[in-house]
Amino acid sequence: MQLINTFTKGLKPLTLAAASLLVAPANAYSDIDKYSKVTSVMQKTESSNYLLNIDDREEMFMLNKRKFQCHLEKWQEDTMFTSSISDIIEHKDFQAIIAMGKKAVPFILDEIEYEPSHLVWALNIIYGKKITNRNNATIADACKLWVKILRS
Repeated sequence: MQLINTFTKGLKPLTLAAASLLVAPANAYSDIDKYSKVTSVMQKTESSNYLLNIDDREEMFMLNKRKFQCHLEKWQEDTMFTSSISDIIEHKDFQAIIAMGKKAVPFILDEIEYEPSHLVWALNIIYGKKITNRNNATIADACKLWVKILRS
């Protein structure tokens, strides 16, 4: 502490702050990179293509998940007290989930596995078939069947 007090005695606080702003960004990257032991990640085009594909797949998955969640939340909010089946499945956000096609399926399964809902009808439309023809099947039954079939 004595050394810092001696060093900063003649300097103005503004000078120290300006100096730290100029120096910090340049050192931050090089300090980390110095210890990474990476000489070159992109020496081969195969490596570059592999890394780009990995990032694209993960990024697309996350974008689809976010898109699905936004439509799901809006649909649930708007149809919470709706009893009309046609109003529920014709809602613009429900239709947007269906338009996502099979990209939405993992997210639908995550939703209906533990909390059955009318969202199961999206699977019927995406796959173009009903999971069961039983007249007495409940939404919970249909959810369980879709999860069982698609997760196995």
